[in-house]
Amino acid sequence: MILSIVTAKLIAFVLRLFNKGATTLPGRAALKIKYNVLTKLSRNVRIICVTGTNGKTTTCALIAHALKEAGCSYFINSGGANMLSGVTTAFIMNSSILGRCRKEFAILECDENSLPLISRYLDAEIVAVTNIFRDQLDRYGEISHTLASIKKGIENMPRAELILNADDPVSFSLSEMKNSYVTFGLSADFKSNAVSDCRFCPRCSNELKYKTKTLAQLGSFYCTKCGYRRRTPDFEISDISGSCFMLRGELLSTSLGGLYNLYNIAAAAAVISAIKAGKLKSLCTFSGAFGRMEKFNNNGKTVLLLLVKNPVGLSACIKYICSVKSDMEIAFALNDNDADGRDVSWIWDSDFTPVLSKCDCVYTIGKRSLDMALRLKYDGIKSDIIDGENYGKLIETIKNCNSDFVVFSSYTAMMNMRRLFINEFGGKNFWETE
Repeated sequence: MILSIVTAKLIAFVLRLFNKGATTLPGRAALKIKYNVLTKLSRNVRIICVTGTNGKTTTCALIAHALKEAGCSYFINSGGANMLSGVTTAFIMNSSILGRCRKEFAILECDENSLPLISRYLDAEIVAVTNIFRDQLDRYGEISHTLASIKKGIENMPRAELILNADDPVSFSLSEMKNSYVTFGLSADFKSNAVSDCRFCPRCSNELKYKTKTLAQLGSFYCTKCGYRRRTPDFEISDISGSCFMLRGELLSTSLGGLYNLYNIAAAAAVISAIKAGKLKSLCTFSGAFGRMEKFNNNGKTVLLLLVKNPVGLSACIKYICSVKSDMEIAFALNDNDADGRDVSWIWDSDFTPVLSKCDCVYTIGKRSLDMALRLKYDGIKSDIIDGENYGKLIETIKNCNSDFVVFSSYTAMMNMRRLFINEFGGKNFWETE
């Protein structure tokens, strides 16, 4: 094991010399030398796994923020390195050469498809499942495949306590597993008409009914045939008014915009309560994770970068941004690399119409900028197309803008432009952020 750790640390050292992230390659090398190195490294560490379609990175960052405020010792796999090699790298970087981890808690963002493999080597204390939506059809397939992958991962960790979204009929079905569980959710009715990824009951396939709806298939669901229904969450956010809300009898507020971030806060609250570390109020001082509602400063004007990767997430982000009462210009960056998903047809299931209330023309950029422009045209939105990944031109456009600027971006476009944003507007590299 020592050889695998030393090799990985040397690789990380060299990569950092060249200002590279070193978030996956060291772990990949260590696994080649000793395939079960993660089993050894993760012993005696309190492990929190966070998986699901949307909200993993922000939920992990919220948990980390709460633990930091509480003075707890922890580490987190940074930069979205959420597959086996990234998780292994995170453990190696926080362990001695002899393989002893220096931290009490490991907060691990885990890719849904990779969870069955990662879970073979971990004995997690907590597994939080944020939600399950349709995402990257060419990689994940339909939501039934994603649910099956997460279920397999949980089966490998029978002692883990589950943190489940009570409002999601898909992920809440995991409550039928043998693991103990705690739930989170929202008490609200936003009468969402966004595309639902789950119309039918996971138990009996009868069409689900709803008393209230918040986002896509999330809400107070019930099945008239088998009785499957939403249960009152253990951690329920209620009385939502702007940035203020009630949680566990406390009046709280957050600077994180968007309904989806209230779900992330509720999930993080359930986790820190389960591990008995951190305070609910500390979650409200968190300002955002990298690439997720991340703010940059352009001479006093805000540049906002949002990662979007599926219809539900993109529609929710657009709705929130367009509800903000300030002038802004908007760009959509779309790539189709492996990490984004080659199939970009998901943009046709997203709702762009709120943009019409904000601006007459938007910018499109990236490898699939023309596809995005065509999609926007069908909603009556004009586009100024920056063909290809010419992010330098986008930065010049932002610098010449007299208002705030918002960029909705797929994953690899976000990673590529973020590096340039840091050089121009300031900020930390992704491997330096929590």
